[in-house]
Amino acid sequence: MNWRIINVNKTKVIVINGNGCSGKDTFVDFCLEINPNIHRISTVDFVKHLASLCGWDGTKTPENRKFLSDLKDLLEGWDNVPNKIVENYIGYLDDAEIPQILFIHAREPNNIQYYKDKYNATAILILNDNVEQITSNHADMGVYDFAYDYIIDNNGDLEQLKESAETFMKILN
Repeated sequence: MNWRIINVNKTKVIVINGNGCSGKDTFVDFCLEINPNIHRISTVDFVKHLASLCGWDGTKTPENRKFLSDLKDLLEGWDNVPNKIVENYIGYLDDAEIPQILFIHAREPNNIQYYKDKYNATAILILNDNVEQITSNHADMGVYDFAYDYIIDNNGDLEQLKESAETFMKILN
């Protein structure tokens, strides 16, 4: 008997990355205006929750960014917890009657590749030359260390970013 492996996931996975304040969330917001079946999650959402239980006040100072990055590394090394949380969400979305689109905010190249390999994800980088690259931790330093499928130039105004979102959504369909 011959077997074929078929990806049964109905959810389209997009990994989005870029420097802090580059326009990632704004881009996803514009995509959501086009398609209401868009969701977002970050590989550090659960990490931030745990950090807040430890006293983190939500600020993103260089020291706090390093703390979050280190905590994420520990959770991944221990039992791949951040990725398991995201995968549970993908499973939840796969149960929907209508195919869903999930934007995953992920920084590290190994995480981006993980989702490309497992879910045939599309990887996009939001490029904004007006914001400085954060170098206080390895996750933020590695933003450009991946061969993205698409680079969205966010060096213009909001209208141009909205047009980029519209173009991307047309390509995605």
